[in-house]
Amino acid sequence: MEKKGIPFRQIHLDFHTSPLIGDIGAEFDAEEFADTLKKAHVNSINLFTKCHHGMYYYPTAVGKMHPELTFDLFGAQVQVCRENKIRPVAYTCVSWNEDWAKRHPEWLMVNVEGIWGNKKPFDNSYYSWKCICYNNKDYQEILKAEMKEVYDRYHPDGFWIDIVQGKGCVCGTCSEDMKILGLDPERPEDVRRFDKISETRFCRTFYKYLKALDENLEVYFNAFPYELDDGTDPQCSSIEKRKYFDFLDIESLPSEQWGYTHFPVAANYLNKYKKDICMMNGKFHTAWGDFGSLRHENALEYECFRAIANGAGVCVGDQMHPCGKLDQVVYERIGRIFQQIEHMEPWLYRTEKVREIAVLIPSRAGACDPSSGGMTEEGVYRVLSELHHPFDFVNQEDSLADYRLLILPDHAELDQAYAEKIGAFLEQGGKILVSGTSGLKDGKSILPGMDLVHEGKSPYDVRYLRMRDSRAFPEVPKTDHVLYEAGEQVSGSGNVLAEIVDPYFSRTYEHFCSHRQTPPKRESRGEPAILETEAGIYMAFPVFKMYTDSGYTVYRDLTAGCIRRLLKEPLIETDLPALTELNLRRQGQNYILHMLNYVVSGKAKMLDTIEEKYMVKDKSIRIKTGYSPAAVVRLPLCEKADFHYENGYTEIMIDYSSGYEAFLIEQ
Repeated sequence: MEKKGIPFRQIHLDFHTSPLIGDIGAEFDAEEFADTLKKAHVNSINLFTKCHHGMYYYPTAVGKMHPELTFDLFGAQVQVCRENKIRPVAYTCVSWNEDWAKRHPEWLMVNVEGIWGNKKPFDNSYYSWKCICYNNKDYQEILKAEMKEVYDRYHPDGFWIDIVQGKGCVCGTCSEDMKILGLDPERPEDVRRFDKISETRFCRTFYKYLKALDENLEVYFNAFPYELDDGTDPQCSSIEKRKYFDFLDIESLPSEQWGYTHFPVAANYLNKYKKDICMMNGKFHTAWGDFGSLRHENALEYECFRAIANGAGVCVGDQMHPCGKLDQVVYERIGRIFQQIEHMEPWLYRTEKVREIAVLIPSRAGACDPSSGGMTEEGVYRVLSELHHPFDFVNQEDSLADYRLLILPDHAELDQAYAEKIGAFLEQGGKILVSGTSGLKDGKSILPGMDLVHEGKSPYDVRYLRMRDSRAFPEVPKTDHVLYEAGEQVSGSGNVLAEIVDPYFSRTYEHFCSHRQTPPKRESRGEPAILETEAGIYMAFPVFKMYTDSGYTVYRDLTAGCIRRLLKEPLIETDLPALTELNLRRQGQNYILHMLNYVVSGKAKMLDTIEEKYMVKDKSIRIKTGYSPAAVVRLPLCEKADFHYENGYTEIMIDYSSGYEAFLIEQ
């Protein structure tokens, strides 16, 4: 049978269980375990061979089986899952391992501050595990032996390998490796480079090792494969690292460190690669291991449906109780969502994203925390999502052939070669939207058709924007608007759509006015804030980062006005509110439009969540299909929807919609 891709309904079953807890798996019942998963419509599960405590959950000749476990728990889980056509994947972990760390303290990572294992004495905080250096050759042999043991005995469908993450190790092994590569272990930037190089090296080594055991094994490393990377540093590029992944799992619990913008940012970047992607969230109210909490069903529903709308499978994280029982309430909740996804699956496999805007990602090679998105990327996502424009994040290696508009946001670095690539893009009818320092080099813009002189960063702490042509920005009130980041001083030829107004002075302890920034002067010097040129439009301030920082909707509306002038006949036109999320995909010759209507609320200081869906009524969506559809069908119930076709656009009438809905547009 032809393989469709990774399953859409997965569970990641955490089982990090202290050796201080007794009766491990004492209440495990194989039939009940399988029945719970089947009723929840689960078709794939990551099962623990060992955990961060270093405990193994099968009789092992390599490590130490949990002292309170009396039977082969992993083996029993694998067997019953396979009998019930649920894909078993073997979970193992690398750097976090308390047992091996105690037995071999000489294997621990050591940072430049001399802290061994990246854990200070008496640290009892969350995620405070002792870190073993995965570059240690003796430890690597242990890992290989463990994986071979698991494969030989149980033949799982794949391996999910956790915590392959550089933590700034400068132990003897790493320091020597750095010197061989021409890196200096005393330079923080070199240490960060080596983290990335060694992550890729580890993935390459173990990918080849596992594929030699069985080329059909599906292999994944939790080593930030979803990091946005501009590809300018191939030696430590995540692009190179992704060669050693059979699929791409985006771990993204919105209620933990990632928030609600992390997953779609990563998915937008990874969608263009020819690998299956999956979104991993969790059943927890906050984060991993939050026992006794339950994610609100509407929040869990939104996150799962948002995944399939972005072309990703779903993997819900849970943690089994030490007794070996699954929580029935949890799986009833998951089941209600997975059942809906199962009904949608005929329209989920073999789809591709429909796109028209490319966004060049800013350079973040060597970033301290590659798992978290930058402020600019988050701002781009929020602006374009709220404006309902389909887009991709791209790096400099990616083709621009599928796009009509290229955005160079805030601080995208490019060289002359990429400028020439942009020139070819412009010759084919493309346009560019540029903001901040993007394209500026040696005092001028290197972008074709954008003749700008860069006079440096503004000396003011803030500046103001005043529209010169208000018709270009009908949503923006006709008044002076603060630029919370003063941005760049430029001059050049073109059509000035908005101009800069300086404050009377910057705020200091000696010179200040009122509570915050100094007000704008009455007169303007005519310096361009937004300049329209032959090639596109330049915005002299980091508009996307500012939108992330402040949420000031004027920045989004200014961007909307610019895009309208550059992108004639966009793919999607709609009067839906900004809160509604739209994702347009293609399956063969048909279009599939995913729509989500949920309310994200910040009820807690550090946590966004979702409790409510909202209803939209009497709205419409116009999609540039280029053909009159044979039918428009509401999914998954296959009810016909009203539509109208005119001048290349299919207009779908939305009488009402709440929560998640999809439309099939049949050719």
